[in-house]
Amino acid sequence: MRVVIGVVALLLTTVVTAPSVARAQTPAPASGPLVLRLPATPRQAALGDAWVAGSDREVIFYNPAQLIGSRGGFDFSFARIGPDASSATVGSTFAAGKWSLALGWGAQILRFSTDVPNAYPLSPDLLLSRGSMSGISAQFAVGGAIIYRNFRIGGAAKYAFDDVPALGLIQTFAPVPPPFQSAFVVDVGVARSLWGGTFAGAIQNLGRAPANGSALVVPRQGLAGWSMSRGLGPLDMSAYAQVTIRDGWAGPGGGVEFGYGWIEGYNAIVRVGARRPDTDAGKPMSFGLGFTADRLTVEYGVQFFDGGRASHGVIVRWR
Repeated sequence: MRVVIGVVALLLTTVVTAPSVARAQTPAPASGPLVLRLPATPRQAALGDAWVAGSDREVIFYNPAQLIGSRGGFDFSFARIGPDASSATVGSTFAAGKWSLALGWGAQILRFSTDVPNAYPLSPDLLLSRGSMSGISAQFAVGGAIIYRNFRIGGAAKYAFDDVPALGLIQTFAPVPPPFQSAFVVDVGVARSLWGGTFAGAIQNLGRAPANGSALVVPRQGLAGWSMSRGLGPLDMSAYAQVTIRDGWAGPGGGVEFGYGWIEGYNAIVRVGARRPDTDAGKPMSFGLGFTADRLTVEYGVQFFDGGRASHGVIVRWR
């Protein structure tokens, strides 16, 4: 119980103090494709994007080792990130047998509009305003995991791209990057039960963009985190914490969720999270709600940005 209270107190303190800390820090280094810098679904957004030690199908984008133990089935999520920017994420996992082998796949597609950009890679900040030219950013991942000596070990291959025709219209004397930028990258991860929860780490986006005309700076980064779940009287509590390290930039984040089930098969969830934003426009706070009725689960998450702007998203699950 002391551990539970300590973790909750630490995460809530982070949520309260994060706004003042974030104002004093610089944004993350520019990188792309753009979709690699966004939370996979509204649930991760609501929990401070701290999912390296998380569960469920979205771990294919964070730590493939956590595919073991993830719920099977199929998920669909939709997020409205800005006035003319939206993303959709789908994925599925299933058990495959020997060594507790688990396999999974996922796809995340972002549609947005932008004015002719002055620099590439693009910043997530551009998703908050309406532009005159459209673009698409996407990633597709497939991976697997096994158990070896009580360690969960996993790997995933990803193909990601930005397709922004506006890039080809920039009129400058400098070399202009082609409108289609892509990269094949690999993630590796490990996880183990520790301290009454799960400790996990991952290295993401190992690989390079093609050398011929590419302007990509792939966001190679390391993730380390811990998660735990406990019962608190009538409530179910889960806590998530993570630090992201990318090219000399470090971004801590975390979140807690509380669930209450009053009838078998019916459950309501409240989430709150905070993280160091990796853009100038981002705010650290995030919130979420969820509701399960028998086989159907609907979840909602919201992130906040400067100027009173917000990014909203919905997840639909059917089991």
